[in-house]
Amino acid sequence: MLFTKNWRMSPIKLAAFVSAYFAFVLNWAFFRAVFELYQPIGTISDYFIYTVPIVLWALCYGVFLLLSIPYLHKVIIPVLLLISAAISYHSVFFNVYFDKDMLDNVLQTTPAESIRMISFSYVAWLLFLGVLPTILYIKVKCTYSIWWQEIIKRIAALMVSLVIIGGTAMIFYQDYASFFRSHLVVKHLIVPSNFVAASISKIKKMRAANTPYLAINKDAKLQKTDDKRNVLIFILGETTRAQNWGLNGYKNQTTPKLAQRIKNGEAIINFSDVSSCGTATALSVPCLFSDMGREQYDETRAKSQDNVLDALQYAGVQVQWIENNSDCKGVCTHIPTTNTIHLNLPNYCTNGECLDNIMLPELDKILDTPSNNDLMVVLHTIGSHGPTYFERYTDKERLFTPTCDTQEINRCNDEELRNTYDNSVVYVDQFIDAIITRLQQHQDWKSSVIYASDHGESLGENGIYLHGTPYAIAPKYQTQIPMVLWLSPTWIEAKGINVDCLQKHHQKPYSHDNIFHTLIGLSDVNPDTVKNYQANLDIIANCH
Repeated sequence: MLFTKNWRMSPIKLAAFVSAYFAFVLNWAFFRAVFELYQPIGTISDYFIYTVPIVLWALCYGVFLLLSIPYLHKVIIPVLLLISAAISYHSVFFNVYFDKDMLDNVLQTTPAESIRMISFSYVAWLLFLGVLPTILYIKVKCTYSIWWQEIIKRIAALMVSLVIIGGTAMIFYQDYASFFRSHLVVKHLIVPSNFVAASISKIKKMRAANTPYLAINKDAKLQKTDDKRNVLIFILGETTRAQNWGLNGYKNQTTPKLAQRIKNGEAIINFSDVSSCGTATALSVPCLFSDMGREQYDETRAKSQDNVLDALQYAGVQVQWIENNSDCKGVCTHIPTTNTIHLNLPNYCTNGECLDNIMLPELDKILDTPSNNDLMVVLHTIGSHGPTYFERYTDKERLFTPTCDTQEINRCNDEELRNTYDNSVVYVDQFIDAIITRLQQHQDWKSSVIYASDHGESLGENGIYLHGTPYAIAPKYQTQIPMVLWLSPTWIEAKGINVDCLQKHHQKPYSHDNIFHTLIGLSDVNPDTVKNYQANLDIIANCH
């Protein structure tokens, strides 16, 4: 009956109903955040909070009136309805803020990652709050007045919208200005404006991307003081957070193999206070390999000039990238790359994603190839990527139970979710251990391994899940990451490094800003030939 009825309505009325749906239904997460953040002060100003839904409706009404172009609005509004319903689901259940960085994250999501985000509740939400309203909107036949009457009616309706907004501003302007200046990020919860604003920023960024490439490190040179091969392995982690890292004193021993190596007296330095450049892979990965640091990071500039891998390659180091995640985010554009996901080996892979150990045979091929050239290999892991944490480890690493064996992580209790995530960290530990074991078979090499995660993860603390929250308000669970350095005895002796000095500073605050400079320091590249190298950001520079 609902879909067979011949609905007729003026575009002015239709815009009013659609605005109400957007304002009061799809923006529930926004209102929840506003009411949670507002602190009553016991004056008339407290009433401003109750005007926010009305003002949002008025804003939507004004915009949708302008979009009510015959025929065209039947395309624009349905698209906005469907996209807004999808975004609102993640905002309501996972406290996701949709900004330009989140849009980048979405656009770079692989089909395998997308499939793992689909759940019964998500499909039901999209169906009832996206698809059905869209069908209803398309079914409505708009009845238009004579053109001059239509213009007068629309101007009158638009005036109603402006009067509501203007009248509220006259009474509560200072309260609005004060609240939203202090809590600016809540705007990223408003649909569809968050998506539209993010899209505009993305288009501007794409237009600015046609910047000439600058090969700023073509003059990088090796500075060999011995005949030993320098082999550096950088393990790029995914979604592993510092709070659940065993070596950081976490209650569950999630890093048993690394802990045992430390007991055995191996040179392993665990840096316990490390911050990420971003809260999403799309930003963190190119940022940590760049020479800019978080505060000065510019995506356009990062894509149009050399990163640390390019500098190493120019100097004569054999650089290889092994990919087991979505992709390298442009970092490995000039670097030989092997994608292990495409191997789709049944012992490792499920539905387009693979356990990180699938990279080990590929690494073995590189390590076993006779060569005297210095070598750097980047292993881009899938690590603890959610929401399907239960797919990130094998039964051997299932040390903590009960577990959350579903992608609908908000339905699991805290213990189940934490145990599942912890098991994924145990798998990370065994992967790092396996890399170290391989390098120990070549005692004549100056070998080093550095592991750092790209960002952390929220596991339901304060109702927030996953990652990608704007950095300004992101919890430390998303910005604090584990970082570990292993040095072979041959490397220590050849480089003349004081390991006790490194251990002494292991609790010092570090960040992704240190990666570029530390990788140069770990190699045999002459740092004086690398543009923008800073010794004060090289973790090992002061411990010679």
